[in-house]
Amino acid sequence: MASSTDDTQTHRSTGFSSYVRNEHLEYWFAIPALLILLALVIFPMVWSLWTSFTDLNLTIATSNGAFVGLENYETLLTSDRFWTSIRNTAYYVGLGVTIEFTLGFAIALFMANYTRGRVTTVLFTLLLLPMMMAPIVAGLIWRLLFQESFGPINYLLASLGVGQPAWLSSTAMSLNSVLIADVWQWTPFMILILYTGRLSISEDLYEAARIDGADRWFTFRHVTLPQMKGVVAIAILLRAMDAFKFFDKMFVMTGGGPGTSSELGTYYNYLLGFDSFSMGEATAMSWLLLLFAVVLANVFLSVLERGEGGDRVV
Repeated sequence: MASSTDDTQTHRSTGFSSYVRNEHLEYWFAIPALLILLALVIFPMVWSLWTSFTDLNLTIATSNGAFVGLENYETLLTSDRFWTSIRNTAYYVGLGVTIEFTLGFAIALFMANYTRGRVTTVLFTLLLLPMMMAPIVAGLIWRLLFQESFGPINYLLASLGVGQPAWLSSTAMSLNSVLIADVWQWTPFMILILYTGRLSISEDLYEAARIDGADRWFTFRHVTLPQMKGVVAIAILLRAMDAFKFFDKMFVMTGGGPGTSSELGTYYNYLLGFDSFSMGEATAMSWLLLLFAVVLANVFLSVLERGEGGDRVV
């Protein structure tokens, strides 16, 4: 009797193993990853979306997360401070990514056309050092460089007889100072991607252009740019998405000040959540920032697609 029971259990085990082995085995392997994704991504997103419609505040004992509808969104969208942080973010992302792309494209083309071998290796090593640095460390370095009383930049300007700007304590200069630090750190990212994209272009195209008597501008306009359109789009989109989340260097350099002159959306969001502990408003702002980022990304891609369509017609 015991032997019969063992045989039955063995048969069931073998049958199940055979099913797992033969029927959609790839789905079974995906289950652990899906569970982790559900726990670490999907659940927090759903929870934050729900919280954005509540009055949850960790500093108020009577706040139990009651549903308040769109009140948090209305409060933010009618707040001057919210729109100031959005304007600062748009300025930082727009101007910063533009400067980084322009410098990165120019340096990438110069290196691809005029440097070879060990020189290229040395240049890349030096250029990539800022990008490999922790953003907090980069922010601390630039805070010391921009120090008004004993900072080396103002010391150099004073020795040249030039005025000493209040880099971090002036409402007109604070955001631009943070922008300079970020351009220094992330232009190498653009160089790396655009340099690789330039090297992927076949030299036969440039040879054909030279044989036809094309000058450098014509070659750049009709050979380099069309061939690098996809790489350029990826570089700008990735950098803009990352810049939209910018927080660390501004946190250690200006703390959003003076006043709110350098306060970006991410920093105001941080203050709502971890200074005021107003989790309802903080999560609502997170979703508004996400919405703005998605809209801007889709506008950029739509413009790019229309440009490509125009080139095909021509």
